[in-house]
Amino acid sequence: MSVSPRKLSVALSLCALLPLVACAPAPSTSDAPPASDGAIVVKGRISSPGAKRMLLVETKSNAVTPVDLQDGAFSASVPKGNYAIALLDGNNQPQGLLLQNAGTIFELTGDIDLGGLTWNAAANTLKTVSALQTVSALKTVSAYQIASDDEVDFRDMVSLNPEASGNRLQPIDLGKVFNSGTGDFDEDRVPDFLDNDNNANGVFDSLEGLDPSAIAFNGDAATRAELAKSRFVVFDNLKLQATELSQGDGDAKPHTDKHVLALHLHVPTPLAGQISGVALVGVPNFLDGSVVEKAGQYAFSEPYPARDTAWSASGYKLPLADQGGQKVYSIWIRPKTDPTSSVVTCRVSFKDGRTALVSTRLFYAFNTPPRILTVNGTAFALPQKAGDPGSETNPLSAGTGEDVTITADRPKTTAHGVPILGLGVQGQIFTFDAKGQINATPVLVPAVPERDMGAYPQLNPLELAIDRAKYFGSKFEEKDVERIKLDVTLVGPNGDNTAVQLWFKP
Repeated sequence: MSVSPRKLSVALSLCALLPLVACAPAPSTSDAPPASDGAIVVKGRISSPGAKRMLLVETKSNAVTPVDLQDGAFSASVPKGNYAIALLDGNNQPQGLLLQNAGTIFELTGDIDLGGLTWNAAANTLKTVSALQTVSALKTVSAYQIASDDEVDFRDMVSLNPEASGNRLQPIDLGKVFNSGTGDFDEDRVPDFLDNDNNANGVFDSLEGLDPSAIAFNGDAATRAELAKSRFVVFDNLKLQATELSQGDGDAKPHTDKHVLALHLHVPTPLAGQISGVALVGVPNFLDGSVVEKAGQYAFSEPYPARDTAWSASGYKLPLADQGGQKVYSIWIRPKTDPTSSVVTCRVSFKDGRTALVSTRLFYAFNTPPRILTVNGTAFALPQKAGDPGSETNPLSAGTGEDVTITADRPKTTAHGVPILGLGVQGQIFTFDAKGQINATPVLVPAVPERDMGAYPQLNPLELAIDRAKYFGSKFEEKDVERIKLDVTLVGPNGDNTAVQLWFKP
C-alpha cells in the first residue's frame, strides 16, 4: 500500500466488531487515579452494543486512562492535554478512534461533553455529531488538521508502504517512538501507544511492542519518576506438537488450552516497599481464565494462587516476586478464549491510599506457531497425525549430514494471517533414554537466538541448522539416547515464544 501526502493508511490493530461474551468484572470509573488541580472532565455516550470501554490516550505524556461504559455513557477526570480517544470491545481490542475533521488527536483544555458518538463499523471510526464542531474545548492539534478527503483505513494490521520501508526491516529508535513530541512518531494519526507500525517501516514486527508502558499518576514527582522506571509486559506463549498443525495456515483449530499468558510488572525495589498491591483492572474477556503454575526462577514473597483456580478468585492480583534481585509482580494465566491483541491495565495501590494505572499492550498473540516446511531438505508433510514421521511414536532420522536443518514459515497473528517478523530463531533440545528424560534443562542452540531479519513482503523461509554429531548422536553427556525432542522456537524480545515440537532418533 503506497502512501502519498494525500493518502494515508494506518497500521492499527483494528478489526470488525465481533460478537462479545459477557465482560469480566471491571472497576468503575472511580478506580482511575484522582485528578490533580486543573483537571478536566471528559464525558459522552456511545450506543454500540459491542463497546465496553473508552480509552483516553494523552499522547505527549503517554498516560492512558481506560473508562468503563455505564449503559453506553462514560465520564473521566483527566489532566489537560492532547488526547486520542478510542473505543474498546470486551477483549480491550481497539475498535475505532474518535475522528473529527480528519483529526484523531485533540487538545482538551476544559470540561467537554462529547455528546452522542457514532461508531462507523465500515471505517472503524468514531465521529462526533456536527454540533460539536462549535465546542471550543475540542480542538484538533494543528499537526493533524489534515484534509477531509484523505483516506483513513483503521482496519489495516500492517501498512505495506514501500516508500517508507524500502521493503526491509529498519532499526527502531525507541526513544523517538515512545517519547515523540506529538505522541505520533510516524505522523499517521494513530498515537504510538495504539500503533502496530509506530516506526512507519511498513512492517508489523515483534519490536513494535517492546516496552510500550503508559502510566497515569497524578501524585508527587518523586514517585512518578520511580513509576517511570517500571516495565509492564504481557506476552503469549504457544507450543504445539507437529501433529497439531494443518497444511493451511499452520493451525488446525483454536488452541485455547495451549496458550499461556505471562504478566510481569517490574518495579524499582524502593517503589515496591511503598506498594500494597497490584491487580489487573478492566480485565479483557480472554484473560478471565485460570492460574498456571509459577515459573521456577521467581521467588514469591506474596501467596501465589493455586494452579487451575480462577484468577478472578484472587481479585486478578499479581503477587510480588523476586527474580534475580529485581522486584516483579507476576502471574501466568491460561486464557478463557484464544488471546487477541489488546490493551491491558493494572492498578498499583500504594500503602498511603494513592493509586496509579499502568497500561501496556499485548501487541500480538500467536494464532499459529512456525509451520515446518522441510527437514534435512525433504518436504515435511502436513497435516500430521499420531504415528506419522516426526511424532513421538515415530521419530525422524537425524540423517547423515553435518547438520540437522529445518526450514519453517513464520508464526501468524490472530488477525488477517499477518506474519510476525523480528523474532529470534532457536532450537531447544531435550534428550531421552528408554526410561525417560535425561536432561531436565533443554540445550539451547544457538545460545542466543538469531534475529529474523527477513524482508517483507518477499519473505524467505526461516532456517535453523543444528550440529548433528554434537546434539543428535546416540550418546549425550555419556548417557544413552533413545529419542531427541527438538522444539523449533521463535522468541520475542519481551519473552513471548512459540514452538513446534519434532521428534528424532539418533
